[in-house]
Amino acid sequence: MRFGFAMHGSRGDVQPGVAVAQALADRGHDVTVAAPEDIAPAVSRTGLSTRVLCPDNSELLQSALVKERLKSKNPSVRLKALAEISSFGAETSEQVMGELARDADVLVTGLLAQERAATVAESAQVSFVPLHYCPIRANVSVEILGSTPRWARRAFWSIGDQVNWWTVRGRDRDLRRRLGIATATGPLPRRLREAGGSEIQAYDALMFPGLADEWGPTRPFTGALLPDEPTRMAYNGDAGAVTARAVDWADAGDRPVYVGFGSMPIERERIDGIVESLTAMGLRVIAHTSHDLPERDAVLRVSGSVDHEALLPHCRGAVHHGGAGTTAAVARAGIPAVVGWLSADQPMWTASLRRLGVGGGRRLRKLDDGDLTLLLDDGVAERAADLADRLTPPDRAVARACDVLLAAG
Repeated sequence: MRFGFAMHGSRGDVQPGVAVAQALADRGHDVTVAAPEDIAPAVSRTGLSTRVLCPDNSELLQSALVKERLKSKNPSVRLKALAEISSFGAETSEQVMGELARDADVLVTGLLAQERAATVAESAQVSFVPLHYCPIRANVSVEILGSTPRWARRAFWSIGDQVNWWTVRGRDRDLRRRLGIATATGPLPRRLREAGGSEIQAYDALMFPGLADEWGPTRPFTGALLPDEPTRMAYNGDAGAVTARAVDWADAGDRPVYVGFGSMPIERERIDGIVESLTAMGLRVIAHTSHDLPERDAVLRVSGSVDHEALLPHCRGAVHHGGAGTTAAVARAGIPAVVGWLSADQPMWTASLRRLGVGGGRRLRKLDDGDLTLLLDDGVAERAADLADRLTPPDRAVARACDVLLAAG
């Protein structure tokens, strides 16, 4: 079979697609992965057929659009910012996705630009399957605003679907006109549900109790998607040497706390404040940041790509942004987590960790020493280790995702 992967976003957004694409290629299928300009070289190193999907998005992540307007208290400002983010590089990605779809039996995408990908797949009359890294469809199982009635949860999610549709429907209408297909009648989730297509939930069902039963077989849960070690090493480039140095340092003393915020734009002062608080508690720290930090005997600063799978098991805990990929890696390592979240799905993962008793946190700007003391709690550490034993192994998760995609074709 032929598969086209259109993976927008950051390295963490693209990596799960690479995991499944490589596994499908290993099974003998024809696979092409399209990724943003800054990430395409990393994909190409894995040996997968690679295309540039859209412009470099690193500047977008550092822009006022993401750092300020997307977090505005004004709903109108946030809505307009979301629309701009959704349309970033749209003209190029629509063209590339169209070319992928013409040569594929199944078009796959991640969380971002699903509406555009679904429209392109519909036009080419090929199957469309998205990879979801967190719950994004209406449900009554996931609490977003604390303890709320079931009807309020469903209303919250349904309103979210409608708001997202308002941000993308204009461009979707224009795209459909250019492609010569009928105008869509409502939000994508409803259309996919009515068509009976699959939406892969690329995370563990146990992180959100009740959700798998509520959604049923059209939204199959696989577990978090992680490339095998050779693919991961190729994708991450020079991460091997950086990670080996960090592991050696970690093993040379008491197990350290890992502090890292992925591609999130975090101020130097914020990271240094967290590091200073942790060292004041008598903890060693591995600070994963491009910022220069004051020299401290108990601190190792690393920059560039790091292999979480190799490093985190040598740590006693982690302070991070709460992204889906990092949250899964920390959970697999069996260590407690303190999340300083910024936006998107990060509060959801924070709530999940808190509910499971393996972590906690709050909005990054409000994070304080009281939150960090969770890393000293032996009970939390024991529960985190137990959770790791119950998670779906990555190779099994990837195999399940491959099976779903093969069935979709």
